Amino acid sequence: MANKKSTKSPEKTKKTTKKPGFIARAKAYMASVRSEMKRVVWPTKNELVNYTIAVCVSLVVVGVAIALLDIVISEGLVLFASLRG
Repeated sequence: MANKKSTKSPEKTKKTTKKPGFIARAKAYMASVRSEMKRVVWPTKNELVNYTIAVCVSLVVVGVAIALLDIVISEGLVLFASLRG
């Protein structure tokens, strides 16, 4: 019998990089949060009031539109199927 050479490649050396602990990860996270918060451009008081009014008006408009659609659909079902209770 002929000598068979092993075709297996030598095992690759595994680099064991240990994951940092919970406290170290929490500190790094908080440091990145602090860094990002310094970059935030905060709105002025006037801008904040304008944005708040815009959101409230939008909520009222969408609420009225949904209420009108609800009334139209329910009245349509009443007329179509005589679902008056």
